[in-house]
Amino acid sequence: MSVGAAAVLVSIALVAQTSVTSEAAWNDREWDRARAGTVSCSAPVGSFASRGEGRALSGSLLGIDLDSLAAASGVRVTNNGARALHTPSGATPAAAPATEAWADPLNVTALSAVNANLGNGILKLPLNSSTGVLGQFGQAQTGGNAAGAAGYVTQTGGIGLAPTTGYPELATLSLSQLVGSISPGTAALLGNVSDVSLTVGAVTGRAAMNGCASAWASNAADGVTREYLASSLRTEISSPTVGGLITGVAAQVTTLENTVNGLVGNTSVASGITSGLTTLLNGILAGPNGSSLLRLGSVQSSVVSATINLSSVRALLQNPFGDPGGVLTIDPAAGVIRIDTAALLQAAYPGSYGAGLNGLPPNTNLLADPNVLTALNSALAATLSSWIGQVNAALTAAIDAVQLNVSVRINLQVQALGLWVDIGHIAATTSGTLTALTTSAQTVLLPGLGPVVSGLISGILSPVLALLLSTVIGGLAGIVANTVNAVLSTLRALPTATVALTNPILAVVSNVYTQLYLTGVVAVTANAQNDPVTGHAEPADLASLPAGRYEVSAIRIGVLEAVAGGARLYLGRGSVGPGCSQAEVAAGGCAGY
Repeated sequence: MSVGAAAVLVSIALVAQTSVTSEAAWNDREWDRARAGTVSCSAPVGSFASRGEGRALSGSLLGIDLDSLAAASGVRVTNNGARALHTPSGATPAAAPATEAWADPLNVTALSAVNANLGNGILKLPLNSSTGVLGQFGQAQTGGNAAGAAGYVTQTGGIGLAPTTGYPELATLSLSQLVGSISPGTAALLGNVSDVSLTVGAVTGRAAMNGCASAWASNAADGVTREYLASSLRTEISSPTVGGLITGVAAQVTTLENTVNGLVGNTSVASGITSGLTTLLNGILAGPNGSSLLRLGSVQSSVVSATINLSSVRALLQNPFGDPGGVLTIDPAAGVIRIDTAALLQAAYPGSYGAGLNGLPPNTNLLADPNVLTALNSALAATLSSWIGQVNAALTAAIDAVQLNVSVRINLQVQALGLWVDIGHIAATTSGTLTALTTSAQTVLLPGLGPVVSGLISGILSPVLALLLSTVIGGLAGIVANTVNAVLSTLRALPTATVALTNPILAVVSNVYTQLYLTGVVAVTANAQNDPVTGHAEPADLASLPAGRYEVSAIRIGVLEAVAGGARLYLGRGSVGPGCSQAEVAAGGCAGY
C-alpha cells in the first residue's frame, strides 16, 4: 500500500487501554512509530495541542532579561485541542481570515517608561513611530496548526511588503557603549572612535507548524516552515578622523578665499601686472614699428575687485558622499561613516546577494569574513580618492571662475624740441572671470599740447599710438591672468599633507571592523534558527530550547557572549511548538497548554 493510500485510510481513533491513552489502535511497537497514531490529517481538529508566539524584541542586554520584561513581552497563543488561550490578556483578535490568533504590537511607549533605551541610549527604538510598526502575532488552532511572527508583520501574521516610502528602521544598538559596559579593555581597542552602532531596518521572523504533518513526519521539523525578512543592516562609525580631513580641506578653502580677497591692494600682484605690461609695450617701442620719439612714463596697475564663489567646495564638506555600489556613505558634517551590509556583501561576492540579506541559509554570520573587510577597504579607499578628486576639481573650477576687475593707467611722453613732454595716457580696464577676461582701453590726450606736439601725434606717431592701444587691448588680459594664476596656482589642489588625512580614516574603519566582527566580539546572524535542517550550527543559547520548539529570528546580535555579562539581542522572532497529540498530552507533553 502506498503512503498516500495509507494516509487516506487513517481515521481518528484514540483508544484507551488500561487507563493509558494511546496514539494507535493497538500497542504493537511495529505500528507505533508515527507520533500521530491513526489521526487523519484531513480532520485533525481536537487531536493536537499547539503553540505560536511572536516577539519583536528578545534576548538579554546589560543584565536585563528582555524575555521577562513585561513591556517587551510578545504575544503567545496555546491550544489544548479544545480551546485557545492567549497572553497578554490585552492582545486583540487578529484580522480575518486568521482564526484562533491574536496580535499585540510592541508598545514602545511602555518600553521607554522602563528605560527601553537601556543604558543611556545603548538601544534605541523608534519611539516616535506608531506601535504597529513592530507587530507581534501568535496563532494556535485546535487542528494543531500554529504560527508565530513578529516585526514588520501584517494584521494576519504575514510578512509585510515594503510601503512606497520604503521599510522603516527598527532599532539602533550602540556597539561601542555596549562593549565598553561589558569589557572596557575590549572597547579601548577600537581606538579613535566616538561611537560605533548597528542600525537595523525592518525585520520579520515567522514560523509556522502543521501539527499533524509534523507528527507524521520522520523528522518533526518537516512540518515546520520558517521565514524571515531583513530589509537593511547598517554599521555606523563616528570618528574624529573624518573631522580631521574636513578641517584640513576647510583650511585650504579659507586660505584660497583669503588669498583672492587679498588680491585687492596686493602690491606684488599690481607690480607683476605693471612689470608685464611695461615689458610688453617697451618691446613695441623698441621694435621696427616703434619710435624713438615716444616713450612710456609711469605705469600704474591695481586690482579694483576680486571675488570667488566657493559654495561648490563647501557643499562637498557638508553633503554625504559614497561609492557607486552603495557600500558606504560618509557624512562629513556629522563625522560618520555608514556601511551598508547588503551592498558590502554584494561587493565581496558579486552575484551572490541578489536578495540582499534575505534568502540566506540558517544562522549565517554576516560579517565574520576577511574577504568582506577587503571589499570594505577597497570601497572606502576608492570613495575617499574620488572625493579628493572632486574637491580638487571644485577648487580649480572656483579659481577659474574668480571674478576680477583690474584697472591700468599708462602715461605717455613725446620728445619735442629736445624735451620729453607728457601727452596723456592709455586708460585700460580688464574684467571678467580669470579664464575669460575682457579688456577695454582708450587713449586720453592732454589739452593744449601745442602745434609741434599735436603735429607729431597726428603725424608720424599716430600709427605707434594705435599699435600701443591695440597691444594693451590684446595683451593685458593675459598678463593679469598669468600674474593672478601665479599667486593661486598652488591652491588649485589639496596639498599632500591634507590628502594624507584620508589614511587615518582607512585605518580606523579597518580596525573597528577587525576588532568587532573578525575577532567575534560582535556576531551578527541572519535567519537565526534552532535545530536547523540545513545551514550553519545554531547559537548556543538556542540549543537549550525545549524539544519540539522551532524558532526563527530575522537578526540576532551577540556581543561578547563568552564573557560574563555578554549580551544577545533577537529582532523579529517567531516561534511554534512543541506540538503534541492528545496521547502525548495525556503522557504529560505540552503541559500548560
